Amino acid sequence: MHHQPLDPPIYRALIRTWADRGRTLPGRHDPEWARLAAPSAMYGYERFSATRDPRDDGR
Repeated sequence: MHHQPLDPPIYRALIRTWADRGRTLPGRHDPEWARLAAPSAMYGYERFSATRDPRDDGR
């Protein structure tokens, strides 16, 4: 029988703190990343367009 060793207490505390603050955690689903990496987001350039700098004349 093979079992995985437990994470050190300091690591478990860090993961708990991050989870409490709503941060992304290794090995867990990240809805924001999934949304940004979705094929529809990759082609929706207008959603991510930046405003032009008025000092930039395009040259």
